[in-house]
Parts: sequence; C-alpha cells; structure tokens
Amino acid sequence: MSRSFIGNSLYLAAWLHYRGFFVPRRPCAWVSHKYHLPQGRRFATLSPMTRTEAVNHTSGSAGRAVVVFTDLDGTLMDHDSYDIAPAQAALEALAARSIPVVPVTSKTRTELVPLLARLGLSGQAIAENGAVIVNTDGSPDTADAREKIALALDALPKNIRKAMICFCDMEIEQIAAATGLTLADATRAAAREASEPFMWQGDAPPLTTLTEILGETLEKFDLRLTQGGRFFHIVPPRDKAAAISALLSEQTPRPQSWVLGDGPNDVSMLLAADRGALIANEHVNTQRFLPADHNLYVSGVSGPAGWHEAITAFLTAEFG
Repeated sequence: MSRSFIGNSLYLAAWLHYRGFFVPRRPCAWVSHKYHLPQGRRFATLSPMTRTEAVNHTSGSAGRAVVVFTDLDGTLMDHDSYDIAPAQAALEALAARSIPVVPVTSKTRTELVPLLARLGLSGQAIAENGAVIVNTDGSPDTADAREKIALALDALPKNIRKAMICFCDMEIEQIAAATGLTLADATRAAAREASEPFMWQGDAPPLTTLTEILGETLEKFDLRLTQGGRFFHIVPPRDKAAAISALLSEQTPRPQSWVLGDGPNDVSMLLAADRGALIANEHVNTQRFLPADHNLYVSGVSGPAGWHEAITAFLTAEFG
C-alpha cells in the first residue's frame, strides 16, 4: 500500500470526524466492545512455551540460552505490506539453533493468535505495548486498565479530546482504511484489552509535546503515552521492557535477551537488552530518543531486511 493512500485515508478519517459523521463515544465503547474476546479465552489456540522449551536450546558464548524479543510492524514485518520474506532466512537460522522468537508488539491478543500461526511462531508473546502477556499465568488484569483509559478520555478537555481520533471513535471500516488491514484484521485490531491507539487531527505534535498536553490527565489515572510506527498509544505504566523482564524472570538460569525494534515505544526494551538492535525507521526518527552513549546495533535498512541484517550480525558475534 502506498504512503499516499494511507495519508489520504487518515485525512478522510479526520475529515469525517470533524464533520460529525462519527463522534467520540463517552466513555469509549471499547470497554464493552462486541469485538472483544470473552475474558475466559485468555490463552486459547496458542500452546505456551514451557520453561524446558524456553531454556533447552543452543547457548551463546556466555553459556546462557538466548531468546529473541522483537517488535513486529516496521521491524520483523514491513511497515506497509506486512511482508516478512526478507527476514525468512534469519528466522530459519534461529530455528536451526532452537532459539525462540517472542513478538513484543502494540497489536492485540486477537491479532496475534492467527498472526503467529502465519509466521510459524509458537509460544509466548507480549501484546499492547507490554500490558498483555499472552500464554502465561502472569498476564496483568486488563479490566482495570480499560476502565481507567475510558475515564481518562472522558476527563480530557473537550478541545483536546476533539483533536484525537481514537480507535474507539472509529468504525471497523475506518480502522481498516487507516491501517491498510483487511476488515477481519481490523476487527481484531479493535479488540483492545488495555490500550487505546489514536491519531491526531492535522499535523501531529512531537511525542514530548503531546505528553505535556495529555500528561497531567493521564497521570491522574496511572496511564502514560507512547508512540508506535503509525499511532500514539495510551497505555498502562507497564511497558515492553517490564513485560520482557517478567518473562525472563520466570526462567532459570535467566536467558540472554536479543531485542529488536524500530519505534519510540521500543526504546526501553532495546536499552535493557543484552543485545539490542534499532531497525531503521523511515517514518519516525527513533534515534533522537536514545542516549548518546548507547551501544545498540543500528541497521542500515528498514523492516524485515534490517531485521535479517541485525540477527545475522548477532549470530555471527555470538557463535562465530
């Protein structure tokens, strides 16, 4: 899909919102959205990665097992086409060493179930920017987060709230147009358990500025703001790095973490990794969110080709 099409789609969605064709539901209707999975189906259709499976694979040079944690959109998957073909050889190289790959994404649990099957991955995954851990008993209670986000959106000044186009404001067709997803995939993307993506009408301010605009209200409800490849996200305090730490702490001895990502919402997990790779991002300058003395691998190309480049470099450095 071309960037111009995506841009036009976002403009159309904003125009529809401005003209009153759809208005914010207060509080956001996604709290009881008909597209949500029933609460009892937390880990269905994915087989959990047992402790034995997680650690019983090739150890690196430090004598510790390795687990790869990766962002999806713009990292393992192409930002526009969602293709992973350029990364396939690197995925196979990891599989040959029995090194598991754990997605860490802003996507929902319902998006991940069919996506992991298509990618040939099984085991645990981290959804909604760290708020939801798939296939582990340690998944946070998301009901509280849903309620807090709805209350926070309702508490924002009207002029600020009007400038935000949240997923909960949009019909499935509009989410599909804004993301390039099919209607079925857009339905899954709408099934938010603990986060709320949104666009900003007009030219979006930088993340730091938008944090200042929304920060006071979000802090009252113990929420924070982050930015992905396409959208801003209102999320609970638990970020991707904290979710990864929770998974690693369940395993003895603690494995090495190789972490790959491309967006500002990936920075915390990249900096906490044993080996971290910032994948080039054609849409957001993520490097400006990094400390000057970082030691991350920075890929020369974006998306799955950059993912292949970084994993190949890590494998060579670790195993020769």
